[in-house]
Amino acid sequence: MRVALIVSILFALLCMSGCGTDPAPAADHELAAAFADVLDLYDARLDLTAQALTLARGYLPPDAPVLAKVARSRAAVADLQASPALLDSPASFEHFDVAQRDLTDAISQLLIACEGVHRLSASPPFHALQSRLASSAGRIAFARERYDEAARRYDAARHGLPLHLADVMHPQRDKPTFTVPDPTPVHRHPRTDFGALRGSLRV
Repeated sequence: MRVALIVSILFALLCMSGCGTDPAPAADHELAAAFADVLDLYDARLDLTAQALTLARGYLPPDAPVLAKVARSRAAVADLQASPALLDSPASFEHFDVAQRDLTDAISQLLIACEGVHRLSASPPFHALQSRLASSAGRIAFARERYDEAARRYDAARHGLPLHLADVMHPQRDKPTFTVPDPTPVHRHPRTDFGALRGSLRV
């Protein structure tokens, strides 16, 4: 009788651990949706990058290093074929993050080079594209933060009661997060506020 009771208890504990390997459905759905937004926004930025390259090639020298850098960085991101499976591989997730930040830096260098060409920097298409890239960067930054928060909630749900038993029986890694910000690829040239300058010169 006692042996049967012990077996029953152990069986119940194993069932609990099996049922608890997944966090609450709400946390799981939130995590998937947040990362899907990140991927969609980065995919849209790839299209903007292609447009920026096409526009810049009409004004910059064909052998300009920045053109090659942007093309190379864009190809590296496209070759990743990013998917939700990245969340199960911290190394792949980090590779994805580094590639995206490298592309951000390349876009910044391209915008700086374009601003050095007056005919290009003064053109409405350039201003429109610059604005769209800055807007895209803002949405990406927000989506990355939203994903990080969802990942932390997901991990907290997985480590919480009664799921702690599942961690012991079926150990899993925490979901990776974006540890380094992806900056906005905008111009870096200093701008002079002539209105403020005139005001400061008044006696």
